Amino acid sequence: MKRARAFTMLEMVIVLALVTVILLFTGPLIGRSNEQVAEQRFWQGFRQQWHLAQTRAHLKHQPTTISYSADTHAVTFTSWRYRFTVMVPATMRVEAFSPIEMQADGYVRPATQRFYSRSGRCHYRLVIQMARGEYDVKKDERVCDDR
Repeated sequence: MKRARAFTMLEMVIVLALVTVILLFTGPLIGRSNEQVAEQRFWQGFRQQWHLAQTRAHLKHQPTTISYSADTHAVTFTSWRYRFTVMVPATMRVEAFSPIEMQADGYVRPATQRFYSRSGRCHYRLVIQMARGEYDVKKDERVCDDR
């Protein structure tokens, strides 16, 4: 009777050690990647709600109030019968956010809102410009730690 070839105990320990080392090196990268995806999702949700508020202002002449609540850690867009919340990821901190009033004609008073990303170790400025109520998100390069 022929014995079937199998892993020896030493081979199994070596394979398990290699798998453990690989997981230890890739685990933090996967976690950081998930944090960056969550932050991108926040910025996309904010942009989507901003454009929706502008469209509502131009077509239905409805103003929108955009505010931040530290209790819920969320930015809320509130219009006549419409209320939508964009959750700020746990890796982001809102440093300064004054309520924004988008008027019924789409006009928004210029302002700057400040965020900090613990994931990317960057400060972001959401700058609302005068022309057409557009905004721009600027990464503050002076205090950014791009790894």
